[in-house]
Parts: sequence; C-alpha cells; structure tokens
Amino acid sequence: MTKQDNSKHRLFRWWPLGLVLISPLVLLSLALQSTPASQRSPEQAEIDVQRIEQLIVDNAPSSISSSGERALSLDQSELELLNAFALQNLSDYPELSTEFQLNDGNATVTISTPVRLLGIKQFLNLRAELRQTNESLQIHSITAGRLPIPLPLVTLLSGVVQNRLASTYVNYQEFKDLYQSIEQISFREQELLIILNWEPRLITRVQAQAEQFFLSAEDRERILSYYGQIVAIVNALPKELRSISLNTLLFPLFQTAQAKTELGADVYTENRAVLQSLSLYVNESDISTLVTNRNGQARPRQVRVTIQRREDLAQHFTSSAAITASVGAGVAGILSNSKEDYDARYRTGFSFSDLTANIAGVALGNAATADIETAQKLQALLAEAEAETDYMPIVARDYTRMSEQDFTEQYQSRSSDAYLQRLASINLEIAQLPIYQFALEQ
Repeated sequence: MTKQDNSKHRLFRWWPLGLVLISPLVLLSLALQSTPASQRSPEQAEIDVQRIEQLIVDNAPSSISSSGERALSLDQSELELLNAFALQNLSDYPELSTEFQLNDGNATVTISTPVRLLGIKQFLNLRAELRQTNESLQIHSITAGRLPIPLPLVTLLSGVVQNRLASTYVNYQEFKDLYQSIEQISFREQELLIILNWEPRLITRVQAQAEQFFLSAEDRERILSYYGQIVAIVNALPKELRSISLNTLLFPLFQTAQAKTELGADVYTENRAVLQSLSLYVNESDISTLVTNRNGQARPRQVRVTIQRREDLAQHFTSSAAITASVGAGVAGILSNSKEDYDARYRTGFSFSDLTANIAGVALGNAATADIETAQKLQALLAEAEAETDYMPIVARDYTRMSEQDFTEQYQSRSSDAYLQRLASINLEIAQLPIYQFALEQ
C-alpha cells in the first residue's frame, strides 16, 4: 500500500471523530448570533403601574365566589405592558428580552438572552410561532438563531422541564391546574383572548400559593418549622384568650431567625420563611399542601391576630410582606392596590388603612430580602422591637369605606394630585419608622 493510500486510510478512520468534534461548533455558530433579535425599549423602563392595576380589576369577575366561564381579553399594547412589567421584575436576568406579535390565528414570541462563549458576548435568539387549531394552541415552529429545532425535541425537553418542576416545587400542581383550567386561547389581529373555566376553590389555592411562589422542599420544611413555633406560642396562651397582637408572634419568630442566621443559615430564606408562616397562620390558610405527614404536624389553635386591635390590618400586612419576600415588591404592590380598587367597585369599599397596611407589609418584605446587611439588621431590629408602631403607623378606623363612586368624587382618579399627595403622606409616615428608615438608607 502506498503512502497516499495510508493517508487516505487514516483520514477515513478519523473523520467520524472530527465530525463529532466539529458538529457542536457548527450548531453553536447557527444558534448564536452577534446581535439580539429582541431588545428592551426605553419605554419599558417607564411602566404605567396604575394601568396594570386597572387592567386586573376590569378583567376580574364581579363575584369571585361564583364558578363559570370567564373571558380575558388583552390587546397588543396591554400585552406589551405586562411583558415589560414581568421583565422589570426579573432582577436576576437584566439583559433578557421578550417580544410578542399578535396576528389573526397566530402569534410570534421572540426571546433574546446574552451568552458568553470563549469570552465573546453572543446572543441566543429563540423565535417561536404559535398557532390556534380547533380551539387549541400548538407550537408551529421554533428556531434558535438560524437553527430550526425539531418539534419532537421541543416536546421532549418540555416534558423534562415539567417533571423537574413537579419534583422540585411542592406547589407546582396548583399552577399546573390553573393552566389546565384554560379552555381556549385564540389570537386575533392585535388581540389575545383567553377563555378560563373559573373555579373559586382553585383560584383561592393559587392566590395562597402566590405567597410561597415555587416552594422547594427545603423551603417547606423551614416554613413548617416556624409554623410549629407559632402553634407552640399560641397553645401556651391562656385558653380564654381569643385575640393577640401580631407582636406576640412576629418578634419571637425573628429572634429565632436571627439565631439561625448567626449559626450560618441563609438570612434571605429564613426571613422569607418567617413571613410566609406568619401569613399562613394570620390569614387562616390551608397548609395541607405543605404537610407530608399530617400526624407529625401539631394542629393549630386559631386565635385572632391583630394590629391596632384590627384583624384585617394584620391580614393585609402579613400577606403583602409574604408576597413581597416571595415574588418582589413590584408584584406585591400591584396585587394589593388592585385589591383595594376591586373592593371599591364590588365589595366593602376602598380603605386607606388597608392600603397603609399593604404598603407597610411590602416595606417589611422588601427589607427582609433586600441585601444581606439590611436583612440581618431587620432581624436584629425586630428581635428587639416592643411595639406595633415599630413596623406599622397608626391608622384611622375607616368605619366608612369609599365606594368607587365616592372615591371618584373625592379624588377623581389615582393619578390626581390629591390622591398622590395622600399616598406620598402614607409612604413618608412608613419610611420614618426606624425599621424602614434603616432599609431606605442602604
């Protein structure tokens, strides 16, 4: 055999290995691009939060306790507003960008995120086309840069992700059930229409889970540990006692959190678990989804927990604090404000005292998870606190609440100078409390 034949033989023997080594590089060169396909616009930094709150109220049913079919309609601008708000609250992904384009019968979703390869900044641009078929939603195509991704691979990866979420997060099922309650998603020119089978018990479960968003098994054990401390504190109270100040629970729990943090526990997770366990007890939420061994969990004795002798203030305060610690101040603020607007329209009426409790709760939850120094200082301050006014300003009794009509007559809208001045006064009063004053100084 000649030298030339030997060279061809060696080349033939090694080419499969070369192909294996080169193929990933070729795929990466097709998938990654030098520029993002989607970018955050300057307008996305200035989000009309009040418009989002009004959008929630306008699409909410007049009676949340009645089951039945509900329709939710979003136009292109409203979808872009919600998208911008979601991106703004993804602090861990500051350069992630998404865009939606609605057409008649289909929609296009574009996602761009930076990727560093060998020190060079590239962008992974995912583009998916969604189509409605017989009142169902299907992925028609998906590409990464210039690389088309086979749909069977997308289905496989989707299943893997869902299984991972189900095994990792104990409350994943509630969000899966909510998705499955969607009967129809349809696309029209510049409009998204969602038909939802409204089931009050499911909605109530999902609302409760917002305070423990995507709860891991480790988080669950922390919450149950603090919840067990609450049970022990309450069971040790005189049996004739039917009402207690939030101080009775809040201060001892933060003393425990401080002790655990000093022993090496993560300050964020401990603070978050304290606030979540408090909200569960104060709002008398069902903890069955958190308990794997019901015989091992003490049955709580329920007493009224109050701030300024008002149970509703404690409920607003702890719920807002827990949601803030779980999903951030932006989401918690929108949920609490839209609830007040909803109450003004359909229920008990608008209450500035409830709003004050919501804002104070958001401030507490934000300080509890802001940064290590602030979170640890908050633990120390609450472990040594003695009065409700350390974390909540004194509010009016609100015997007469304002209907939506009364609110409009007095304040015109929540964009008026009169309302904004009242809101600024509430924020200033809360900011001047020692706990929040320290957090704002950081």
